[in-house]
Amino acid sequence: VPKDPGVFPKTITIDYGTGCKGRDGKWRSGKIITVYSKPLVAPGAQAVTEFNNYYVDSVKVEGRHVIRNNSTSAVLVMSRLVQNGKLTRPNGSYVKWNAEHTITQVAGLGTPLFPRDDEWNTTGGARGETFRRNITTTWSRQIMEPLHKAATCRWIDKGVVKVTRNDQTAVLNFGNGTCDNKATITKDGVVKEITLR
Repeated sequence: VPKDPGVFPKTITIDYGTGCKGRDGKWRSGKIITVYSKPLVAPGAQAVTEFNNYYVDSVKVEGRHVIRNNSTSAVLVMSRLVQNGKLTRPNGSYVKWNAEHTITQVAGLGTPLFPRDDEWNTTGGARGETFRRNITTTWSRQIMEPLHKAATCRWIDKGVVKVTRNDQTAVLNFGNGTCDNKATITKDGVVKEITLR
């Protein structure tokens, strides 16, 4: 609402009622409510999503999700925020977090009808905590060098992320721009190659 074309702000509500089963086999109940300030393709637009008693199976979903179009005439920039996100299981275990990421198009701007030459950089980070089996773990993830993703490559091919869990820190390095499913993780001076999935 409102249903009138071109009239904003516009609120879209997905109401699962007391529960229904999706094609993925999961049961959903409650509401997802998104308010669009104007069409999201327009610079300055934002979409704010909140949840009203929303569950996926038995997991309660809370928080606020914001997408903003910070683009100019010269560059396409989108930001994503998670504010007070929380997933809670019936046994009381949970994960909660805040996150802020900025996605900037770094190639392909001149060919909007040919998306295969598009490339993107992501910056930002997240922090939160997990409670499971009466143990609380704090964590954070900070992008130290922008994560690069090309439309023609399935994986992130470049960038560095620092990951902290309680007082333990590791560095995840996605490589030098070669399109492959390999990355390295370094902890306490020990480097290990991992396979991305």
